[in-house]
Amino acid sequence: MKISLVIPLVIAVSGCTSMSQQNQLNQFEKDLAKPDLSHAINSSKGNADIDKKTGKPTNLLWTMQTGAALRFNNEHQESTKYFDLAEQMMKSEDTESLLEKGSESSGSLLGNDAMLDYEQTHYDGIMTNTYKAFNFWQSGDINNARVEFNRADDRQRRAAEYFAKKIRKEKEALAAKKKKQQGSDSEDSEEKSESDAAVASTLESQETKLKLKNAGLDLSQWQAYKGYINPFTSYASGLFSLLTAKSQSDYQKAAQSFERVYGVTQSAAVKIDLQMAQALAKGSSSATDFKSAVWIIFENGLSVVKEEKRIDLPLGVLANSNVHYAGMALPKLKNRGKAFDEISVEGFTTVQLADIDKIIGAEFKDQFPAILAREVTRATLKTIAQANIIKNDTTGYAGLIATMAQVLTTGADVRSFTALPSEFQLTRFEKKESTINLKFGEKSYPVLLDENFKNHVIYVKAINKTLTPSISVINI
Repeated sequence: MKISLVIPLVIAVSGCTSMSQQNQLNQFEKDLAKPDLSHAINSSKGNADIDKKTGKPTNLLWTMQTGAALRFNNEHQESTKYFDLAEQMMKSEDTESLLEKGSESSGSLLGNDAMLDYEQTHYDGIMTNTYKAFNFWQSGDINNARVEFNRADDRQRRAAEYFAKKIRKEKEALAAKKKKQQGSDSEDSEEKSESDAAVASTLESQETKLKLKNAGLDLSQWQAYKGYINPFTSYASGLFSLLTAKSQSDYQKAAQSFERVYGVTQSAAVKIDLQMAQALAKGSSSATDFKSAVWIIFENGLSVVKEEKRIDLPLGVLANSNVHYAGMALPKLKNRGKAFDEISVEGFTTVQLADIDKIIGAEFKDQFPAILAREVTRATLKTIAQANIIKNDTTGYAGLIATMAQVLTTGADVRSFTALPSEFQLTRFEKKESTINLKFGEKSYPVLLDENFKNHVIYVKAINKTLTPSISVINI
């Protein structure tokens, strides 16, 4: 295809893609806030790009969003179906060759990251398996719930290994760089192209760092949990092992999960569960007679999301040129916040178990250097091209078209799993009555506990203060 045909095509695709994605995400958030969730479910299914031949979705992000919306609507079986399909796509993406990934990235240099296939995060996979586990548990399918909790634990292990390996490589690279700087400067004599030099100077510039900070892109606030764990998933896996245990090894597994979570949260409720699991793992006869208990798991609010932030960076190629536009577009995290501060019940209040915003922010922080490098590179290449066109343009029209092309192809990738909550909260207490009242601020919702069961896990999800929370009970 001729370059004259490629460039207009890229402009048309990349210019519309980022805006379309943002509109889809904004509409989904509005639909989630409606009393009738059918709007959110139908819109997310539409965005999932169902293949007419196979009847299966092809868009990973919107397949996950659909699974989450269905789960919120207590359609657990249908929710699991979509999460299963999402996991299949994740496995396919994991096995995609480096050549294919490289081809995608190089193609996006003419446009923007929004043109690339959605890249799942570690927390995407972990939460997909965690939600599937709860779908099965709430439906009474203990065996499949156990399988999914094991898969979620395995994803956490792989995530921890990935980040540990990456941190080790970064330390080795930094040490090598320092060693090189201490040696001869002769190795630095290698000539760089105009674009390579401009990219390097821009990324290393103090002015760049200041502009990023002023744009709200100082990511130092986002720090991962120790070991890059998701405390909610680890706790839920431990609680499941505790309440469905068939042997002491199950209690030992529960104790190990609770120990990891308590180490990063210092939660009083988790400490009680930890002590119970440890006693049961040791075969304590008194521990097997623990009184009936109620656990409240509260999925609160909506997670941070990405929004586009346009900034101008000090690109070295701008010197002595008549370039009209050299802007860049980067994703920035935006808080959406909690629905309620807490749930009060029986003299107890829920407290934070896992800050999902923190988990998302930490992984975004890890991804951002690569995102920034790609955007600086494409902005540099586009600006050099624009400068050369303007320099040789005798009509004035070619320069105008080049400027418009750069404006229209500049956009940020704002896609993320937006159906996640801002946080998970937890409390536990001894069961005294068959009916309890969950208090959300001034609102109160009665919950009936089946007297034929000893223990109960009450799962609550609230998106905002106006929408009625979703409340379900797991009887054990």
